[in-house]
Amino acid sequence: MPSNTPLVNGVSYAWVNISVILFGVPLIGITAIDYKRKQNKVNNWGKGKKPVSRSYGREDYEASISLFTETWKEIIAGSPNRNPLEVPWFDIPVLFGGEGVETTKDVLQAAEFMEDPLEGKEGDTSLIVKIPLIIGGISR
Repeated sequence: MPSNTPLVNGVSYAWVNISVILFGVPLIGITAIDYKRKQNKVNNWGKGKKPVSRSYGREDYEASISLFTETWKEIIAGSPNRNPLEVPWFDIPVLFGGEGVETTKDVLQAAEFMEDPLEGKEGDTSLIVKIPLIIGGISR
């Protein structure tokens, strides 16, 4: 039976609301994207058993994308010397949008591929590779 109460928080983002753009082309063969920014933070200890201050260090970034092997092979074919590790740094726009959700964009800045992996095992019905990235920043 339908409720008379409207959605409290509206519509949530889902995988179908994410578009990842690589070299100006939306990736169709992407199965996952993962990125984060973190900062080193430590408590400083002095007299007593509680911290007396806190220090803040550098920010660091981690990222990876998972692609169908066919998509990864296309990137390899278009890479200098067929080596994706030689591709100069590039930005990766990550677009969020769709019906009922706010349109926003993150950009993984100065990205480069760190590995050229391949993994498969018996019983796999599709081959997916996870490619670690080095990035220089995340703009939101």
